[in-house]
Amino acid sequence: MINMNKSLFTLTGMFIALSAMVLTGCEKEDKDAISMSDVNKGIQVIQGADGKDYEVVDLGLVSGNLWAKCNLGATSPEKTGSFFAWAETTPKTMFKWVEYKWADGDRLSITKYNDNEENGLVDDKTVLDISDDAANAILGEGWQVPNVDDFLELLAPRNCKIKWCKLNGVEGFLFTSVKKGFEGNSIFIAVSGMSDNGKLRFKDERAYLWSSEMYYDDLNQKYIPTTASVLELEHTDVDNHVIGSRERYLGLPIRPVFHPKN
Repeated sequence: MINMNKSLFTLTGMFIALSAMVLTGCEKEDKDAISMSDVNKGIQVIQGADGKDYEVVDLGLVSGNLWAKCNLGATSPEKTGSFFAWAETTPKTMFKWVEYKWADGDRLSITKYNDNEENGLVDDKTVLDISDDAANAILGEGWQVPNVDDFLELLAPRNCKIKWCKLNGVEGFLFTSVKKGFEGNSIFIAVSGMSDNGKLRFKDERAYLWSSEMYYDDLNQKYIPTTASVLELEHTDVDNHVIGSRERYLGLPIRPVFHPKN
């Protein structure tokens, strides 16, 4: 006589084991997943002003830029790190025009970095002073917020191939050098969105990184004092990577570059 309870228990156990195997198999089959070993090649260590060691990656770029492995304030490349308003050197959590350091309450009362009298005090500055560069202020000499040319160099197919992927379950983009002698050296930029008025926008949709420059409108041939240039990375059917613009008061991450002394 068949023991139905025992048979049922055995079948249940087999089902659970089979399910675990299927789930494990699915995890292994994630074609977008990469490992930390994919972002650990070409690493150099630079000591910051705070005495801590920071990792940079040599992508073999003509500029000589060494790109930080992590965003400013992050301890791992898939982490967002700190959010900063443009031209501010201290991270914070609330981002509004009324909280912005270089405006007297709103976008029509800008007190620094402005070439239009309709937007406040005119000083004709369009690029960050070193004193307003968060990377330099926190990490010290040689570190800077990237400029637009730095981002364009990173985006150029002759320098890097760009791949949509996941690092430790976090979606983002892997920039891998194609320069001779530097193949495989990579940095990962996570899709982390932006902070606006206490809310996180475009999380898991887009990556934004501040540049050191005010946004220049090519169509109208003028700077837009209320905005700054950003690297914007978006994953769609055809990945969309551009130098865009965002309001200066917004909270965005920063990926520093290090310029070695000649």
